[in-house]
Amino acid sequence: MTMTAGSVQAVVICKPSAAASAMQQAVCPNDGAQLYVPSIVQAYLLDPAQQNNIDAALGPFDYAYASGLWAMAFSMVVGLYFVSQGIGQVLGLIRRG
Repeated sequence: MTMTAGSVQAVVICKPSAAASAMQQAVCPNDGAQLYVPSIVQAYLLDPAQQNNIDAALGPFDYAYASGLWAMAFSMVVGLYFVSQGIGQVLGLIRRG
């Protein structure tokens, strides 16, 4: 089961153009001398329910949380090293008899 953050949909955008009909000018506003015409494009639109997830991913990096995770992971690696070294010494003792 995959959870999507949005969907692909057709949207209307206004693109710059050299000439536009009266109906096209009614749909898209003019910017002084520049004319715009409507155009349909495919766009990935985000689901509003996913806003919290996206804001969290794009938010500022939390160095305190990251350092806590790094310290935990490093201590686990060192702890596993010492446990495996102890197990190796016990097995070596059994092997030598």
